[in-house]
Amino acid sequence: MDHNVNNENIELFSWNGKPSLGKTIPISLQHIFTMLAGNVTPAIIIAGTMGMTPEESTTLLQASMLAAAIATFIQVIGVWKFGARLPIIMGINFYFVPVVIALTEQFGISAMFGAQIIAGVATIAFGGFVRTIRNLFPAVVTGTTVLTIGVSLFPVAVNYMAGNAGTPGFGSMQNWAVAIATLAVVLIVDQFGKGYIKVLGVMMGMLAGYALAFVLGMVDLSGIGGAGLIQIPTLFPFGLTFPPQAILTLVIMFVITSIENIGDISSTTIGGLDREATTDELSGGIMGNGLASVISTLFGGLPTATFSQNVGVVAMTKVIAKPVFIGAAVLMLIAGFLPVFSQLLLSIPYPVIGGATVSVFSMITVNGIRLLLGTELNNRNAAIIGLSLAMGIGITGTQGSIGGFPEAFVTFLGGSSVILATLVAFILNLVLPGREKPKVE
Repeated sequence: MDHNVNNENIELFSWNGKPSLGKTIPISLQHIFTMLAGNVTPAIIIAGTMGMTPEESTTLLQASMLAAAIATFIQVIGVWKFGARLPIIMGINFYFVPVVIALTEQFGISAMFGAQIIAGVATIAFGGFVRTIRNLFPAVVTGTTVLTIGVSLFPVAVNYMAGNAGTPGFGSMQNWAVAIATLAVVLIVDQFGKGYIKVLGVMMGMLAGYALAFVLGMVDLSGIGGAGLIQIPTLFPFGLTFPPQAILTLVIMFVITSIENIGDISSTTIGGLDREATTDELSGGIMGNGLASVISTLFGGLPTATFSQNVGVVAMTKVIAKPVFIGAAVLMLIAGFLPVFSQLLLSIPYPVIGGATVSVFSMITVNGIRLLLGTELNNRNAAIIGLSLAMGIGITGTQGSIGGFPEAFVTFLGGSSVILATLVAFILNLVLPGREKPKVE
């Protein structure tokens, strides 16, 4: 992609670049706009399902921003062997929502946070172990994972474009008009923008969409008036208990979702740095997520994960300068202490978010294709790719297709096409003859 790079803007496209604050903050905000809905929605759903008080709900919401900030800091800056040291944005893991609700109903919310600490430690151990199994994840496996991530996000984008299922006016022409107008601005800026303006397509689209939605009366600012000025997090606001069943459940979930993190990290390097991820980056990324989940437990933060939508922004803009991602983490940190800031961001209508991110998700899909093009598409690899996509997307896209299986199986595998597709690709790569020999880094 031609970014019309000049001497003034070239700092944006280097990991060690030092762009000016004026150029850094808008792109940092662009990442915040992209990840916000996915980051706070799990807290909103869990708080509503568990019947939390307004104070508890606010605590969980603010902790989500703090957890995302801390996890992003760890991944970008790195602490010893923790962190991928890549342009990665972290946030609350949506896949854990049904598991968290189930554990909370059975054992209480304190059990979820107690189990999260143990699961975080287990994830750190798994991340260290990745070095010995890296060769089991060749391009045909990681490429299938990245491709599935992109395809699985399309329904998310369309759901947001239509207004988010279950809300009044879902699927209305007004919602679609705002979404398409937002997407049009994103495409115009990306295709015809020059220099620095070109990398701000997502943010400019969201600003234009927000303005249109405001004129149409779709922006709800009521939450801002009731938000406090500042909120200081407290240690272990929901308590800690350690039921063995809850611990085992979260440990398994953390390990399984770590496989998806491998796909996100691979997509980041192929899309932003035009190369495959190293073993140190994969290991550090998983270990960093484990550490972040342990730390976020201290103030009531839910499990974190790499955010695929922001991976798409990196692939789309090619902006990888470290200050941009540090800036995003700082803004998330500020939002974690200022409820009014979080409420302002939450006022962005879903059609605006969907219209801005659908093109971003398409870039993730393209990155998966690029990874797969780097491997020979013979009968063996074609079978791995095709069957993995068929099983992953087919099973999760057909409601009740595995309803007769044990509940644990459905909980762990049935809700994520990414995890299912990755496991199928992983197994087929092991059992089919002709597996490629390990590459030396």
